[in-house]
Amino acid sequence: MRKIKTFLAICTLFLLPVGSLFAQDLGTATETYNSAATALNENNFPEAIELFSKVLKMCEVLGEEGSSLIKDCKGILPQIHLRYGKELASKRNIDEAIIQLKKSISLAKTNSMEDIATEAKELLPMLLMADADSFINEGKFAEAIKGYKKVLAEDSTNATAYLRMGVANAKLENEEGAIAAFEKASEFGDKGDALRQLSVIYLKKSAAAFQSKNFTEALANAKKANSYCENGKGFQLVGLSAFQLKKFDEAIPALEAYYASDPQAKDKNATLYYLAVSHEARGNTAKACGYYKQVIGDPKFKQMAEYKINQFKCN
Repeated sequence: MRKIKTFLAICTLFLLPVGSLFAQDLGTATETYNSAATALNENNFPEAIELFSKVLKMCEVLGEEGSSLIKDCKGILPQIHLRYGKELASKRNIDEAIIQLKKSISLAKTNSMEDIATEAKELLPMLLMADADSFINEGKFAEAIKGYKKVLAEDSTNATAYLRMGVANAKLENEEGAIAAFEKASEFGDKGDALRQLSVIYLKKSAAAFQSKNFTEALANAKKANSYCENGKGFQLVGLSAFQLKKFDEAIPALEAYYASDPQAKDKNATLYYLAVSHEARGNTAKACGYYKQVIGDPKFKQMAEYKINQFKCN
């Protein structure tokens, strides 16, 4: 019996210091929490994050005694990471800002703070986009492309990022990269600017091929340009290339569309002359006469027009 009493007495001696230790730890945790709150009020986000995280670790061993502080810290930390991320972004420290936003998202999801997680998730691509845009505005196109790739890593269907990445590639004369980016922009919803940009690329390719007298390639590229976005220049290149290849069935509608797009164009008489020749080649002398008559006043075409009008006995 004496041995039992002695054992209980020893246990009591050990229990008292442990209870005292818990109280001491809770007091230290509370003091640290207050210091963290002060740092937060002073917008010292790194210190606030460090101290609130420290409180969490301290309270994890306190059980029920530390549950209130644990709840508070878990609710505060995602918000601090979000605010810190915004501050870093305003200073254009984008890489570190992204780290903070991702921490905010992770902690917010863990603690069912969907509003904070959503805000941080929506901010990520916006922040990266703004950074990439700043590079493209400064003419730093290679850096801009890297920036837009970061946007797409967060939002793989961002049509605007693809469009601007295409512009940056075009500025660097990376035709293949520009086409791929513009096609992606179109795929994900940009049916306006992206298609116009693609059309411009193929118009340039067509014009270069025409200049080199590669009329087959010029025709193919002009058709491709018009498949993305029909325009007068595209019709002109289709018409002229087809004319040179003696594909008059293709030349006529294209040249007519080009003339209709700008009846007052400086080269309108040349277009009318090509139409006259094309219709003549197809055996439609009535149509040919009509066009020859329209260019008879132009010194460049007057002699041939008069000859054809007399030849076909045009009324």
